[in-house]
Amino acid sequence: MIKKRAVRSKVYGTALNDCLWSVHEWNLDIRRFEIYLTGHPIEYSSGDDGNSREEPGVEYQMSARLIKNLNILADLDPAKPILIHMKTNGGDWNEGMAIYDALNYARNPIVILNYTHARSMSSIILQAADRRIMMPNSNFMFHEGTVAASDTYKGFMSFAEWAKRDNEIMKEIYANRMLERGRFSKWAKIKIKEMLQESMDKKQEKFLTATETVSWGLADAVFDGNWQKLVKYVRNKGKK
Repeated sequence: MIKKRAVRSKVYGTALNDCLWSVHEWNLDIRRFEIYLTGHPIEYSSGDDGNSREEPGVEYQMSARLIKNLNILADLDPAKPILIHMKTNGGDWNEGMAIYDALNYARNPIVILNYTHARSMSSIILQAADRRIMMPNSNFMFHEGTVAASDTYKGFMSFAEWAKRDNEIMKEIYANRMLERGRFSKWAKIKIKEMLQESMDKKQEKFLTATETVSWGLADAVFDGNWQKLVKYVRNKGKK
């Protein structure tokens, strides 16, 4: 009897270690159907302070890892909701849109729980979820983003034109979700998009509290601490 208990303990310990390794190395918890959407820290020089570490934001490793993790969980059970813990400060447009598309067309229902802030690219990623939850002290920020290019005059103008197109896509994504719920849901889409542009023109970066984000229709709820309710979400019929 003692021997059997020891064997069970050893097996459980191995499984737990494997799970911890997967979470920290690949941001995937297969047991709980949870994914951690965050960038791996990079070191950078900060002068006299020596080396510091910061979250790199949305980049190619994050998008590639997320796509793999979604497919792994979908193969295990395509009907089970996936909870994504999102904690990132935004980042690259193209890699962010790869994440947005992957979530928007995921086979599983997707719930995103947002920590710290949904800003810039991560504010757009949030809109791809079936259910969008803000942590109470997190915030939301949208802006036109930063454009940087080193090219010929013609090349730079071409890049700027493409960036203008991206801005229109961003407003379209926001407006579509805002029409579903919130204080602007009765507005015409073109009016919502004009309001969004005016907000960015006036302040460049528009910040919203978690409660305001829900009010605008850019999130569905502020997290109330009920984890069971959070992960029992079922996608509405016809969604996506």
